[in-house]
Amino acid sequence: MQQTLLALLALLVSMFLSFGQMQSSLRFQDQSVRGEIEQMALGVGMQTIEVVRARAFDSAVIGTGEDVVLDPSSFSDIPTGLSKDCRLHPSQDNGTVQDCQAIGEFNETTGTVPFPLADDSLKFEVEVEVQYVCADLQPCSGPTGRKKVSVFVQDVAPSGQSAALPEPIRYSEVLTYP
Repeated sequence: MQQTLLALLALLVSMFLSFGQMQSSLRFQDQSVRGEIEQMALGVGMQTIEVVRARAFDSAVIGTGEDVVLDPSSFSDIPTGLSKDCRLHPSQDNGTVQDCQAIGEFNETTGTVPFPLADDSLKFEVEVEVQYVCADLQPCSGPTGRKKVSVFVQDVAPSGQSAALPEPIRYSEVLTYP
């Protein structure tokens, strides 16, 4: 009788150890997947910043030529509430987005950007904020020669599942003129 109880106890202990090891392995796998998705989100954020950076610093600069340097006081305020979002990726629909010409026009733009994989793609929701910043990189009330572009990237969860990232990845850069 005692040997049977000891055998059951040994079996129970080995099951708990095995269960703990399996949980640890699953946590490691989840952390690895989350880390990969964070890297993909960062890549999407960097790509989005490059799309914004490729535009004119301000609408006042468009058509002035490369050798003309304008005073920042002639720059326009950052627009808000535009009727259409800016194109963040070539695959976005032409009917719902516009091709923006200046950095400030990207303010409050949202869209879905795919991250290509071998046989599919992972989609990310992207939101862009643009604001003028002072020399200390704090927000300014008026136009300056510096604009801070912040991109927030969140993975799009398949239906019935939750997103892998607990909160959006934030990626920011300060773009300067000239």
